[in-house]
Amino acid sequence: MADQNRSDTSAVRRQLTAGVCVLGALLLLGALLGPLWWQIAPRAEGTALGGGEVFTGTTEAVFAGEGYFVLMTGLAGLATGYTAYMVQFPLARRRFQDLRMVCLVAGCLGSLGGALLTWRLGVALDGPAHDAVAAADPGATVRTGLQLDATAFLLIWPLMFVLQYGLLDAISLVRRDQPGVPGPDPADTDAGEADPHSGQAPPARPAAAEEQARPEDPPR
Repeated sequence: MADQNRSDTSAVRRQLTAGVCVLGALLLLGALLGPLWWQIAPRAEGTALGGGEVFTGTTEAVFAGEGYFVLMTGLAGLATGYTAYMVQFPLARRRFQDLRMVCLVAGCLGSLGGALLTWRLGVALDGPAHDAVAAADPGATVRTGLQLDATAFLLIWPLMFVLQYGLLDAISLVRRDQPGVPGPDPADTDAGEADPHSGQAPPARPAAAEEQARPEDPPR
């Protein structure tokens, strides 16, 4: 009984460790993508209207910043979904413990947190540009700072993570090699044993076995 309790505790500890590692890795990646977004995303120029308002028109640069955010977080979702599944696969197989659900939940939370960090850090690093816009006189030409008006884009990363993770799990399900999921018991399909409830006779023994079991013919 004590051994069973220790085994259950170790299994839970391994699941929590895997979940924390996935969550921490995604949050760290989000913190790294924030400065990258701030560094490569283009900014639009417009006319200050006063009170921090800017008229930028409908140029391509107006939407480029958000487009870079969507592209970066979408690629991050595909890459992290693939990596998380491929890393937990051998770990689950080696320990014969299903880690798919805990990694999926941790990945969803970490993806959302990573997207939030990317957004907030990128905007914070562009603080001087926002301050310059707020202090500009009406009619002056200013360069806008990074912003994310469509906050629904924060869901791109977790959505792509789930899609990639689910695709790999579906492939594993079709191949019947899901890690940590027990397969059919070989004893159930052992030759020579018939199911008493099936009404079928056991399979015939091989001819070689019958020859061995037959007594030797007497000499003539």
